[in-house]
Amino acid sequence: MAAVQAMLSGDDEPSRALAKESLERMSREQPALARYLLERLQRPLDPAALELGHMLGVAVYLAFESSSSRRLRALSEDAVSAAEAAFAADEELRRGDPMDALDSEDIVAIEQPALVSFVNEHIGRTLDEHAGSVDVDHVAAVFRVILIEILALSHAVQPPPGHSTVRGEPMA
Repeated sequence: MAAVQAMLSGDDEPSRALAKESLERMSREQPALARYLLERLQRPLDPAALELGHMLGVAVYLAFESSSSRRLRALSEDAVSAAEAAFAADEELRRGDPMDALDSEDIVAIEQPALVSFVNEHIGRTLDEHAGSVDVDHVAAVFRVILIEILALSHAVQPPPGHSTVRGEPMA
């Protein structure tokens, strides 16, 4: 995550070119995911929330690409929709159980703690830097979209050769 953050944090021409190239690569290699992000991250979102969403969307993709590029399958429209539906179902179940101490965010963080921590850090920084001027509901909507992206990409990573998808059972 540190390498991805360093790559995207510059405000110079090379950093902007790298971010643009990364977005183009994501659009080529994960077109269903790119369409999902473009549909969800558009106006009427607050400008600060919109900028945050675009940066996080690319950063999350780059994190998966750099750590799992050879095992990262392209997501279909159905796979992205399934991730969104699974997240919504989890949210609904947790809303209905006041004794449940976990949020849907916590469930995603169990599988991707560094990534969710990175996202939370940037959400907090945006809220601090734009206190009073950013629409908090828009930032929350961006956060939800990014969590769904993390969930979808997590499901797109194929296990390493020789590993079973069933816990405790090595492949023959």
